[in-house]
Amino acid sequence: MVNGMTRSEPMKSTVSKSSAAAPRPRPALLATLAILVLVGVPASLQAQPAASPPPPSPPVGEEADPSSTAPAPPAPPSVPLSLDDAIRQSLANVDTVQANVATQRATVARFEALKAFIPLVNLPQLQVAFNQLGGPGKVMILPDVTGGALLEGSPGLQQAALNRANLYFPMAPSGHITALPIAEEGIHAKVLMEQLVRRSQMILAIQGYYTAKQIDYGIRTARLGVALTGETVALTKRKLNQQQVHDVELTEVEVNDRKARVLLSELEKESRITQRDLALVLHQSRLLVPQQKENIPVKLDYAYGFDLAEPDEVDLRWMPDFPGSRDEAVQLAKQQRVDVRIRVVGLRIARLQQKKSVLGLFGEGQLPAELGFKNTSPTKNGGITLGAIFGSSYGLPVVDVGLWSGIREARLDVVLSQLELEKSLIEVAADAGNSWDRWQQAIREWELSEAELALRHELLERMERMYEQKQAIWLEVLGTRVNLLQADANRWTQWYNLQLARFNVLRSTEQLLDYVERKRIARLTAWQKPPPEGNHRRWLPWLASKESQRTPGVPKEGHDGRP
Repeated sequence: MVNGMTRSEPMKSTVSKSSAAAPRPRPALLATLAILVLVGVPASLQAQPAASPPPPSPPVGEEADPSSTAPAPPAPPSVPLSLDDAIRQSLANVDTVQANVATQRATVARFEALKAFIPLVNLPQLQVAFNQLGGPGKVMILPDVTGGALLEGSPGLQQAALNRANLYFPMAPSGHITALPIAEEGIHAKVLMEQLVRRSQMILAIQGYYTAKQIDYGIRTARLGVALTGETVALTKRKLNQQQVHDVELTEVEVNDRKARVLLSELEKESRITQRDLALVLHQSRLLVPQQKENIPVKLDYAYGFDLAEPDEVDLRWMPDFPGSRDEAVQLAKQQRVDVRIRVVGLRIARLQQKKSVLGLFGEGQLPAELGFKNTSPTKNGGITLGAIFGSSYGLPVVDVGLWSGIREARLDVVLSQLELEKSLIEVAADAGNSWDRWQQAIREWELSEAELALRHELLERMERMYEQKQAIWLEVLGTRVNLLQADANRWTQWYNLQLARFNVLRSTEQLLDYVERKRIARLTAWQKPPPEGNHRRWLPWLASKESQRTPGVPKEGHDGRP
């Protein structure tokens, strides 16, 4: 028993242990249920004492359609893919990288907030001027000075080198108190959104992986069904030659054979489509790779090879804090869900914006400071001078309609943020409860599929004994094997649903990323806690950024996290 869930005994079937989860059985896989109807033995073909199995029919892949003469194009080489590989690639796909870049862009807001603290500085200036005309000389024209009038005289050169630095210290109470806290909360919100993107991409990869893999079991069953319809057509032809059946029965089994082949081609088409959809989720950026002489082509790896004997089980023993009941799952979702934490951050930002609007009533200003160093002509203006000028300008708003409307709007934003938080708490509670109920139902369906598979095994053993005693024909044995493969495919589908239900509970309780981290599937980046509340720490950007970063701790199970 693992956290309230009972595992069945290891499966005894022609295929090894069961495998992992898919959303629900897809129509393409459920279509294989029609094989039992398509390939049923005609009523006139009853058990007969004769009984040596006919020679084996050629593999399905070697049967060519007589209507087509062109050779089939070569299939692209398949890329081996496991569940861990799919999760690992989804955590580095294009959407996840975009979310990470958006988080890095959000850190720029911390530097923008520094404008409320760091003074504006003008660089030093150097000036050289001509001044003083006197004595007889040449005729001169100075358009900028005299407007084009003629002047007569010699200019006296006066050299002046002036170095000046202007500093403007900001004086804004609203910016001093709220600028850095708002920036830190915005960065925290972006980090949470990045985690939300990681979780959603991981779920898409898991669903796509299981969906693409389960179709292969349907293809395996459909191929055996095609072999069965081929044997049925051959037997019916022999019966027709012996005048034991009518022509219409031969036409019927031939139509059933064509239906089985169409069903097989439909499943193969569905397999290609689902693998392309999975490739879209797993695609990693090619443009971020340094380009060589030849550009790297941007294309999808849509041909995957799955190990049908690999169970791909979600081992809940890696999660010692997994909820033990439905109520625990609901409470854990309310405390840990990223959706709720984003709404909480939004509420804190709205309150800071309201405080900023109220502090705007104290006005804003600046404290200018000027430092000048002047080097002039020693014979005329006395040589070197050094001086400093200080002053201040501060504006206090008396009547500002825009400021009062901003205060009112900020107050309403706080109310909206509170309503969004309340709605999010209700939604995550319902989602966690539904996920738990689906998981319990998936356990029951899995146990039922195990019982059905055991029944099919017993029927096959009985049919083989009847065949050995010459009480059944080989075609009936082959049909029973098709039914066994169909039951096995259904069992794998229920196993997929069970694994996906486990993943869904982990997602709804915000433990999915922890599971990936503890199982060493992928090493995630450091996650960010809310910034400290004290303004004396928020005023120090470097210290605030360091204290808001936390590295995930070592799992309780030890260094490698194994239970």
